[in-house]
Amino acid sequence: MATLPPHRLLQHFIKEIASTRRRSLISSSSSAFNGLSNCHHRFFSSSSSSSSLRQPTSSDVTYFRSILRPNQIITTLHHEDDDSSSSNSHNDKTETEALLHRYNIDWTHRYHGQSTLLLKPSSTHQVSSILSYCHSHYLPIVTQGGNTSLCGGATPSSNSNNNEIILSMEGMNRIHSFNTFNGILVVDAGCLLQTLQEYTSSSNNNNQHLFPLDIGSKGSCQIGGNVSTNAGGGYFYRFGGLHSTVVGMEVVLPEDGRVLRLNLHDDNTADDDENEGYNNNNNSSNNNNNNGRKYGCHRKDNTGYDLKHLFIGAEGTLGVITKVAVACPPLPSSKNVALLVCDSYSAVLKVLDASKRELGEILSAMELMDWQTLSLVRQNHTGGNEDETAMLLDEMLAFTTCQASTRRPLYLLVETQGSNSEHDNAKMNTFLGQLYESSIINNGYLATDSRKMNSFWNIREGCNPSVARSGYVYKYDVSVPIEEYMEIAAEVEATLLSLSTNNDKRFSETKVCVWGHLADGNAHINVVTPGVFQKDETLASLVDDAVYGSVLKRRGSISAEHGIGQSKVDILEKIKDESVMNVMVQMKRLFDPHGIMNPGKVLHT
Repeated sequence: MATLPPHRLLQHFIKEIASTRRRSLISSSSSAFNGLSNCHHRFFSSSSSSSSLRQPTSSDVTYFRSILRPNQIITTLHHEDDDSSSSNSHNDKTETEALLHRYNIDWTHRYHGQSTLLLKPSSTHQVSSILSYCHSHYLPIVTQGGNTSLCGGATPSSNSNNNEIILSMEGMNRIHSFNTFNGILVVDAGCLLQTLQEYTSSSNNNNQHLFPLDIGSKGSCQIGGNVSTNAGGGYFYRFGGLHSTVVGMEVVLPEDGRVLRLNLHDDNTADDDENEGYNNNNNSSNNNNNNGRKYGCHRKDNTGYDLKHLFIGAEGTLGVITKVAVACPPLPSSKNVALLVCDSYSAVLKVLDASKRELGEILSAMELMDWQTLSLVRQNHTGGNEDETAMLLDEMLAFTTCQASTRRPLYLLVETQGSNSEHDNAKMNTFLGQLYESSIINNGYLATDSRKMNSFWNIREGCNPSVARSGYVYKYDVSVPIEEYMEIAAEVEATLLSLSTNNDKRFSETKVCVWGHLADGNAHINVVTPGVFQKDETLASLVDDAVYGSVLKRRGSISAEHGIGQSKVDILEKIKDESVMNVMVQMKRLFDPHGIMNPGKVLHT
């Protein structure tokens, strides 16, 4: 046993307890449904004043210079203090344009803004002053976190003539308090998700905790952006969404710069001190637990309307989130991660059912990847051919080489978290053994230490960047009935194949990749054009109709966790109940009467 490669330990174990194997394959297909083309288009404008929005000018820059430091303003606009005769002015402008370009383009390179002014506030007071001024002067704003949105929600609108001001939250990155008794962490909106994960689990704390959100972009996304888009992630099944874990919030409203503290009680009446709390850029002695004395926050607060839920998922269209209080559970002392290979989706459903019954309370994540996706992960793997991850990927993919192309396997990542390693290990081993003995899984790999667990998760988190490096990606984030999870991809493939001709191979050469959070029915469907990195409008329209039509006829959702942004505004208006849309418009007008907040996102403005 000890001489086997670590990732083969489970395979050796389950072969010992099972002498026979049975395989089953259930194929299902259905024709694509182009229901969207017949939808009646309704236009919902959120503000009659949106047409009055204007571009920022040098006089606006002059005002912002009165409330912000020079390094908090990046602009190509000339202002009164400029020395235009300087020999370095041309070079400075070129450098500024290059810096602004970074904030004007999203990470997928699909959305390009034209903003000429970027502001980096470092306190709630500064955000309040900025919003109040912009409201009075009809200046549009897009609040930006890590700019990792997959729907263009944090990028200035591509078709806007207003040149929105970018309000970057990266300067507001302080950890204010962490109460280990109730597990509530209070932080600035600009804190990186990975920083919060590391802070709560750090051995410097008396009691280690787990930050209840984990997504692939954790190294660059910010918690304010996560909350604004209602990000889901792999732990949604275990801990619920941000509507469940966010217990308090500080928000600034645009009309008068009013600050709302929602179940977040400030014991300090003074304005934000930039040196107070733990700053992500400064590993000082302030990085400690002060038991939440500065900000009081409770898990239960039943005093009137729970307004914080209006801003979770609002994508910065109602106000600016400046602080967040998140309830964190204790850090599990026991963890197991397994990668499983299934011959069919019917087998996947059996694994899901067995995991809920056998693993029960310790099941924390159930992630699915199809063969097409895993092939691109292997193709774009940056390690050498002899490293452990590469060999594991090769072995997982090798099964297909001896099977018919219609029998491509599906892959599952199963994670458990608990407090008793002996108990949890026994449950996982029993679960895996039963699956193999009953021929539900074709193969399996069990991580034996934290390094291998991270390696397994890196494979799953490598899906998104791998398809992006392969070609242009038409991305879809949908919720569907779990039993029909893979049928949408099959319908899209059938549609594309039917459109292919001898003279036009665009459709047949595309690859439909599927991965996602199986346990909560969230599928990420990605249609990739290998080697082609430019958008094909004809293909985009056809794929939109195929995907959304397939989702809607199953009464699913066109956005499970990525939001609406600027990519789904039109489709939202086509499918959302008219009475619901009208209430959303009224709410937008109430909080943002001039329509300055993230115009063109979620609702037309």
